[in-house]
Amino acid sequence: MSAQSSNSDKLRNPLAEEAIKSRERVLNRNHLRLIRMERELSEANSQLKQYKELYVRQRAEMENYSRAVEREKSMITKNASRNVIKDMLPLIDSFDSALAASKGDGNLVAMHNQLMKILSAYGFSAIDAKGKKFDPYQHEVIAVNQSKDDGIVLEEIQKGYKLNDEVIRTSKVIVGKKGE
Repeated sequence: MSAQSSNSDKLRNPLAEEAIKSRERVLNRNHLRLIRMERELSEANSQLKQYKELYVRQRAEMENYSRAVEREKSMITKNASRNVIKDMLPLIDSFDSALAASKGDGNLVAMHNQLMKILSAYGFSAIDAKGKKFDPYQHEVIAVNQSKDDGIVLEEIQKGYKLNDEVIRTSKVIVGKKGE
């Protein structure tokens, strides 16, 4: 029997072996395809991650750029009138002199107040100096007089002004110094 079974195995084996080999080839091919697809998937995921990081960086840069442009536009808008207002300072000084000489003429006071109201809408304001502590960023000392208070502005000779909290002209002042 053993001779017969070995003969019958030899007859069946070539087909079975070929089927097994064919399946192994298909499995190997599928396995190689799977490995290749896994590698491609890994590369695609890596690229996707890089693109996401690039997108996030680019978006952050655009947001920063937009904020910077907005700040710059805001500063330009706030200071667009700077030169015009600086050129108007002698006119404002003339108004102040005329008001002092006229002893409160109603028309001059009204016009001065109207002008100051219009300019204040653009961020323009006078520096309050008289009776205040001397501030070298806002006041320019033109004289020093003896006084009971040290470093206090006694008199304002010429008004100073700010535009959007930035000094455009310092106040010219006389400052008190304690006598010895």
